[in-house]
Amino acid sequence: MEGLEMEETSYSLDESEDLCSSLLSRFSNSKQEDHQHLCAVIGAMSQELKDQKLPLSPIAYFGATISSLDRLSTASQPSDPVIAALLTLLSMILPRISVAILRKKRDFFSKLLLRILRPESATIPGVASGLKCISHLLIVGDNVIWSEIALLYGVLLGFITDSRPKVRKQSHLCLRDVLRSFQRSAMLAPASEGITNIFERFLLLAGGSNSNASQGKKGAQEVLYVMDALKDCLPLMSMKFTSSIMKYFKSLMELHQPLVTRRITDSLHVLCLHPTSEVAPDVLLDLLCSLSSSASANENSVDGMMFTARLLDVGIRKVYLLNRQICIVKLPIVFNALGEILACEHEEALFAAMEALKSLIEACIDESLIKQGVDHIAGDEDVDMRRSGPTIIGKICATIESLLGYRYNAVWDMALQVVSAMFNKLGENSSFLLRGTIKSLADMQKLSDEDLSCRKQLHECFGSVLGAIGPETFLSLLPLKLEAEDLFEANVWLLPILKKYTVGARLSFFTKSILGMVELIRQKARMLEQEGRIFSSRSTEALVYSLWSLLPSFCNYPVDTAESFKGLEEVLCSALHEEPDVCGIICSSLQILIQQNKRLLEEDSNLSNNEISIPEQRARAHYTPQVAGDNLSTLRSSAKKFFSVLSGIFLKSPKDSGGYLQSTIGEFASISDRAVVKSFFRTTMQKLLTVTQKSVKAEQPRNSSSMQIDDSANKNLPLLARGQLLDLAVSLLPGLDAKEVDLLFVAIKPALQDDQGLVQKKAYKILSIILRDRDVFLSTKLDDLLELMIEVLPSCHFSAKRYRLDCLYFLIVHVSKDAASEEMKSDNISSFLTEIILALKESNKKTRNRAYDILVQIGHAYRDEERGGKKENLQQFFNMVAGGLAGESPHMISAAVKGLARLAYEFSDLVSAAYNVLPSAFLLLQRKNREIIKANLGLVKVLVAKSQAEGLHTHLRSMVEGLLKWQDNTKNHFKAKVKLLLEMLVQKCGLDAVKAVMPEEHMKLLTNIRKIKERKERKIVSNSEEESRSLQSKATTSRLSRWNHTKIFSDFGNEETEDSDTEYMEAKTVSGRWSKASSLSKGSSLRSKQTRRASKSLPEDLFDQLEDDPLDLLDRQRTRSALRSSEHLKRKPESDDEPEIDSEGRLVIHEGERPKRETPSDPDSDARSQAGSRLSAKSSAKTQKRRKTSDSGWAYVGKEYASKKAGGDLKRKDKLEPYAYWPLDRKMMSRRPEHRAAARKGMASVVKLTKKLEGKSASSALSMKGLKFRRNQRKGSKKSR
Repeated sequence: MEGLEMEETSYSLDESEDLCSSLLSRFSNSKQEDHQHLCAVIGAMSQELKDQKLPLSPIAYFGATISSLDRLSTASQPSDPVIAALLTLLSMILPRISVAILRKKRDFFSKLLLRILRPESATIPGVASGLKCISHLLIVGDNVIWSEIALLYGVLLGFITDSRPKVRKQSHLCLRDVLRSFQRSAMLAPASEGITNIFERFLLLAGGSNSNASQGKKGAQEVLYVMDALKDCLPLMSMKFTSSIMKYFKSLMELHQPLVTRRITDSLHVLCLHPTSEVAPDVLLDLLCSLSSSASANENSVDGMMFTARLLDVGIRKVYLLNRQICIVKLPIVFNALGEILACEHEEALFAAMEALKSLIEACIDESLIKQGVDHIAGDEDVDMRRSGPTIIGKICATIESLLGYRYNAVWDMALQVVSAMFNKLGENSSFLLRGTIKSLADMQKLSDEDLSCRKQLHECFGSVLGAIGPETFLSLLPLKLEAEDLFEANVWLLPILKKYTVGARLSFFTKSILGMVELIRQKARMLEQEGRIFSSRSTEALVYSLWSLLPSFCNYPVDTAESFKGLEEVLCSALHEEPDVCGIICSSLQILIQQNKRLLEEDSNLSNNEISIPEQRARAHYTPQVAGDNLSTLRSSAKKFFSVLSGIFLKSPKDSGGYLQSTIGEFASISDRAVVKSFFRTTMQKLLTVTQKSVKAEQPRNSSSMQIDDSANKNLPLLARGQLLDLAVSLLPGLDAKEVDLLFVAIKPALQDDQGLVQKKAYKILSIILRDRDVFLSTKLDDLLELMIEVLPSCHFSAKRYRLDCLYFLIVHVSKDAASEEMKSDNISSFLTEIILALKESNKKTRNRAYDILVQIGHAYRDEERGGKKENLQQFFNMVAGGLAGESPHMISAAVKGLARLAYEFSDLVSAAYNVLPSAFLLLQRKNREIIKANLGLVKVLVAKSQAEGLHTHLRSMVEGLLKWQDNTKNHFKAKVKLLLEMLVQKCGLDAVKAVMPEEHMKLLTNIRKIKERKERKIVSNSEEESRSLQSKATTSRLSRWNHTKIFSDFGNEETEDSDTEYMEAKTVSGRWSKASSLSKGSSLRSKQTRRASKSLPEDLFDQLEDDPLDLLDRQRTRSALRSSEHLKRKPESDDEPEIDSEGRLVIHEGERPKRETPSDPDSDARSQAGSRLSAKSSAKTQKRRKTSDSGWAYVGKEYASKKAGGDLKRKDKLEPYAYWPLDRKMMSRRPEHRAAARKGMASVVKLTKKLEGKSASSALSMKGLKFRRNQRKGSKKSR
């Protein structure tokens, strides 16, 4: 009955279910002989019970089964399949029998099982089922003496060395279950003793001197069987016998047999991982030390080293928990062994050793051990000459330092992780215990890139050193050496490390040391400039900015803010006035200081320790609420001065790059006293009133006078000042009360209708900030705001549209939270929503993108329950947007369709609702309006991308027919997009499904799609497996697909078949999951696609060029786009083939060879323009090749054949014929012989001259008149002009 016993473990019967019917329904169709026997037995037994009118209960089956077994055990052989079937049936019945009945029948049942299972001729299924029955009897035998169950337990032990694997495995599992039931009972000791005795007996049999060879071999095999059982049973045995077996393990390990050692490590690994196992720590530690010695001697295999490293990890941690004192003494030996394993060349063992070292560093090195080592070093007079002390921690540190030796150069990347873990553990004490390691790390930095391939990991390790010992000690051990004469001798490479990893430092150190270096660097730069060394002077000045860039890192949880910030305040204020380049650094540093302290006071729970680094955890531990409060008090006392300085710089600067000045003023306003903020706010508002009055007065004479001298700079000054004062006023919003906010609102009301776009844009931006941050103001002024938004709509400037949409968003969301107000103000909300939908068609890209984002944010506000929304509200919002389909103008209809597409793309719940709009979309496709058609095709594309295949099958026919029936009736039929949509449908639903609904007249299109798909697949298969693997390995960065309305609604469908549409096949696409096929197919046509896209740029790209925002060079996509768009603005390069025009505009014609153009002599001229002047963008490939060879000097142009009186070439006496070349003819590659013969005729003229040279030597032939060849002329045929 093989296979049955494996299924029984997961098979359970309901109490109300008949056993016979359940087994027959399960095994009646099986063709296995064992199953057929079981069905026959249960069927006959069930019929017999029915005939005797007995209930078909588990007890009845149990009695019938025992009776049958009792009768057959005396009359039949144990190998009888009926006995095996009955035992199987019995093992399935026993769990349903009550414990009382089993105890009552235990003696009879036990004798029956002993009688059946003793003979070795019993079948494998029968024995396995019998062992299950025995284990069940042993488990339920509560409150019995050992003598009553000793025989049954002995039978179970007898089968753990059975030669049959299935029987042996079943006995191991049953023995484990029995031992688990014996826990904390008197039965555990004799049961454990039985296992130990059988292990000792077979050990003696395997190694006894009186045994012959055959018995010894058999005993050795049985020892392995017992060790297999110990893997499951050793953690469940009593401590006394576990220790005895582990002593035998130590003796067996000395044999250095891989089979034995592997079983020992497996058993010990399970023992150490078991949470309740009882083990003597000294015995376990002794055994682990023996393993360490074998690992150090390199006597283990690869698997052995890996398992040894894992065992040492869990074993030493187990011993440390049981007995710390004896464990720490052996730690150097264990670290040595793991270091030896780390030196091997096998990846699995390396990783296991690295993880073990990091784990033991974290678990077993404690404060007392560290203190002992530090005290020992501090008491030693000759500290510098010591490599490591005799203490335990000193030996461990010496082992860690040895990992940086050249022996480990191949695994330095892993060794550096271990070193980093050690620095993180030791903290400030690393400067005493790992000083030599720091010097070794510095020596590694001096290696070249060829000798050091893990420089990134090295710098991360330096970061751990810096976080552990702090920047002061770090720079004392590794000084920057900026005072050196040559900057190459300075440790400039430390500056990025200091900037990235400094945390928990002292501000006083930055003020004294770092800023002191700044003054020295400036003096040095001035001296170099006086000496005329301009380049060195500029390089030295660059270090000033690098040193200042360390300030944000020193403001990252500093430990002395309350004590040292006042000393830094004066320096920062003067630097803000005198050094504009470092204003951004200072502002970001001040923001970090304020935000961190505010966050610690506002939050009760800190971040999880897994989310922050160990140095940051150590620094945050210093920040108690009292410390944070004191820090904020110090910063609050400096707020007034910083208000004055920052506002002055802000008003003088032409533009606040990045808004860092405004953000810093806002942070100070959030912590400052209300009186200080109010006073400063009133001053600002007075200045704003004065500037506004001047601006109005300046407008009046300009409007009255028609002739004025253009003075745009002076005219814009009041306008810019007004905008800056508005920005400054809103920066103070975190510290303003309701009265001041009302005053600010009154001040911006006229600005919302200002004729100047800049002022209007600022006003809308301020209003959106107020609505975002002040819910109370929004609630009290709701009616006024709704009326104001409607009133100022006609005068809204296009540049302010984006911020107006933000204001509308906050109003809509606020109204939607209150059902009563929503009903009353539904008209206003509808008009606002219409404005947002129409903004989807704005020409300005930022406004358009913001409209899409606001539409999605409103949907989330309606749906998300945590924000008070419901799914029903989202559906209602979708219907409101769909109401735009009833609009009269194509502009409104297309905008509504785009809004529906965006909502369906974002919310999967709306896909089914979007299908309801599909008939209207197909109806709109029949209108001959390009704008509506493009929007509706985009909606269909979103539905195809977001729907599952099952949902698409339902609407497949209507989709295909709707896409195809309008093509012939419209002028602009978007063939590429329709074909693209059909390809997407084929990819999702399958070719056969699309073919079934495809109209007959369009079947050729489907055939073309199928051929293209097959061609791509063949191309993929033809690529080598190695290239595919390399491409796949590069595509490992996961990213989420984002909404891109240009790709969805663009009519340039051909260009995006491979690039964009695959991205939209799933809502969230991971690039690592992209097939290797798509990677290869994309790469082959990438350059041509980029060329087409450059020539067909969309209108939104032109608007990007017109905007005045600075180009972010860190944004790769934006930079590439700018470079591509700038190619159209460049002057077309000149070509040698273009006609030459003189200064007066006349055409210049040269006789003979055209003279080469003179290159400009100006050394500062653009090299790219010179290179571009040589190649013409419009010249053919043939012309470029001819010009290239001419410039290089080896081209054969055939000047000697040129005629001075007529066009064409002439034949010269004793010269090669002018056309002495074999033309490249594609007919040579033809399969037809006649084509190849015609192409070979051109060779005839090449060999005509050979007759004149017959019989002549090479020297005489070359000396003939006219046969002079150039020295550098290349061999091969050349074509003359």
